[in-house]
Amino acid sequence: MMDQNFIEYLIPILVSLFCGFIIGIERTRVSAQYGARDHIFFSIISTTIIILYEKFLQDSGFFIIIIIFGGMIVFLLIGTSYRLFRTDDPGYTTTLSMLLAMVVGIVSYYNSFLAITISVIFLIILSTKKQFYKIKKLKDIEWTGTVEFLAIMILTFILFPQDLIIYDIQIITIVYVFLTILAIKYFSYFLLKSSSEENLYILSILGGFAHSEATTKELAEIDAHPATVSLLLQTMIIRILLVIILISSELTVRLFYPLILTTILGIIFNILILRKKEKKHILQKVKNPLSLKSALIFSSTYLFAVFLTIIFKNIQIPYQLYLPIAIMIGLLSGGASSLFTATAYISGLIDLNLAIIMIVFGLCAAILNKLLYYYRFQKTKSKKNLINLIIYLSLTMIVLLFFSFTIGFL
Repeated sequence: MMDQNFIEYLIPILVSLFCGFIIGIERTRVSAQYGARDHIFFSIISTTIIILYEKFLQDSGFFIIIIIFGGMIVFLLIGTSYRLFRTDDPGYTTTLSMLLAMVVGIVSYYNSFLAITISVIFLIILSTKKQFYKIKKLKDIEWTGTVEFLAIMILTFILFPQDLIIYDIQIITIVYVFLTILAIKYFSYFLLKSSSEENLYILSILGGFAHSEATTKELAEIDAHPATVSLLLQTMIIRILLVIILISSELTVRLFYPLILTTILGIIFNILILRKKEKKHILQKVKNPLSLKSALIFSSTYLFAVFLTIIFKNIQIPYQLYLPIAIMIGLLSGGASSLFTATAYISGLIDLNLAIIMIVFGLCAAILNKLLYYYRFQKTKSKKNLINLIIYLSLTMIVLLFFSFTIGFL
């Protein structure tokens, strides 16, 4: 009978071998300096080092492990520097893929499924990069920033323990929110850039997912029909619903139908208005949300909401103040306001009914935020467009409040 310890060591090594192969096979295909064998070697070495550390060297081997990993990284940096001065092509993608092979090698020991998932996603990104570049308008997608940020998010996921709880807030849940919403933003951005359709209603829907403020600003600058701004709000509501789903099942049960019904009616209403207004335009101000700068701005708004919740729990402010605070945050970011409310609810600071009210009014504040953006950046300052937008947004808020208070409190 095979020794149990041997199986315990063999499985992560086999997973590590598979992950190294998955990451390195595309580099072999394009004849990069480091191919599949090099990625497999780095991945397995990393897994072996972690096994040695966890099983045999925890008391005295930490600095040895740091030195070995540091040496592997220095080796890669030397190779990059050599290529830079010798060929003017540093090969950053290959260096990143080798570093990722080290990362998945480490992760293979702790979580085999996560290691395989990371490897497959990275393979898809690398395999499709050249195809993306064939489409002229996709050249603006910041692939280096995308890969760098994905690496940061992977390390963030690894560094946060699954059971880390601060003031009754499970931090890994917040990390899941970041990953999910950023993925939605990125793929919406990709579809926005690659779509052959340039009708304003399509741009509004995708722009609302990718970056609602930037989309509103550009729609205002080109004097787009006010219904385009109203339409993008519907996709913003869907994004916020996803935040609620990820944070609290109780809030999801109460708010799912009100938000979905509001969105469905809003999309139908605005598309009917825009069906004959198919002006061509390509959005320029919506940037890759997975570039480091955009990602940090996005993450900071959510972290602000979380830290605010922790501070309020520590100083024990009166629960009556939570509603105006949620509205003020909503004027900056509807997603941050919803996250603030959801984390306050799961932390026991507010009850379910108050949480529903806070989310709904935070959403109304986010809707007003788009009105302010439109008014500020509209070039012609058309009173007719502004009045129409006020009517459309008012209808959205009325429908949202109606469904929320008739269905959400049942």
